Amino acid sequence: MSSTSIKMRAERAASIRALADALKREINAELIAESWRSLDGIQVVLLCFEKFFLRNGSYASLTVMLTESETMQTADIVGSGGGEGLFNISWGANSDFAEMAAGLLRQRGFREG
Repeated sequence: MSSTSIKMRAERAASIRALADALKREINAELIAESWRSLDGIQVVLLCFEKFFLRNGSYASLTVMLTESETMQTADIVGSGGGEGLFNISWGANSDFAEMAAGLLRQRGFREG
């Protein structure tokens, strides 16, 4: 299965709840899972999306994990699936899906790294 992974970080510009709400509102896909955790002042949210891509007749998934400490926020973005046939070719569906989330986070002060 093909996949794309993007790691991002930012100083706290918006709350993790506001970031998660923006992703849920602005990503054009079905939210299939959401999980929140808090431990020793660190907040974590895991969001999983699914979308059908016509170009390859297959579903792709997007997983976004946002982590927030007192001074830093991180985002781990994984676009996967979207492949079909013997060679599991996604025609860029998984990378387009991952880039959708990365672009939204860039607008909110995140950078890759």
